Amino acid sequence: MTSRSRTLRAASLLASVFMMFAGLSIAEASPSPRTVLLVHGYQGSTASFDLMQASLLAQGIPSIEVVLPGQDNVANANAIKALIASQGLGTVDIVAHSMGGLSGRWYAKFLGGSTGSTPVVAHYISLGTPQYGLYTACVLPATYGGQMCPWSSFLSKLNNGDDTPGLTSYTTIYSTTDGLVPTSSSRLDGGACFVLDTGVTHSGLLTNTTVFIQIVTALGGTCPGTFK
Repeated sequence: MTSRSRTLRAASLLASVFMMFAGLSIAEASPSPRTVLLVHGYQGSTASFDLMQASLLAQGIPSIEVVLPGQDNVANANAIKALIASQGLGTVDIVAHSMGGLSGRWYAKFLGGSTGSTPVVAHYISLGTPQYGLYTACVLPATYGGQMCPWSSFLSKLNNGDDTPGLTSYTTIYSTTDGLVPTSSSRLDGGACFVLDTGVTHSGLLTNTTVFIQIVTALGGTCPGTFK
């Protein structure tokens, strides 16, 4: 058995066990197999989503780890748009970690991802995304990414007006024990599903099985937290 096969098998078993304890069957939780775009965070890499990608595949959900050109959210949003067009993907879902959620939301808001009666982005799910910024990004922009400063021109434009435009379904998953992004920064105004976890670190949002169940539930069209 290859290492990839072992990862898939382990991911499938873990997801099945935790869904059983959560009172969910795979059939109840799993969405239709739209392609999920996995968008990594600041100075991250596609490898950060390897376990989640394997877990999604084990549930029959296809995904693509998006290769981003750098740390500029606008350029990253354009890369997401170009990938969708080049692959002819049609309707997709986005699951994004940390700063990747800002890139994904810029695509949804400004590059056509959330427009129309059938938006390109059916579900947008952020994991520990500083939707309203990080003060550390203002003091140490080279380390934390200057666009994430709460009063940066980028965030000022992104957070002007409706945070949740169009018919896209928005979910923000965050943790009281993130250690990097405060819960107050994870809000989305205008109608979104809020999922507050505890005991999960910032990087742990990518590998925690409870969070994975929440992601699959949201992909299936059900809010696994509180809608407000």
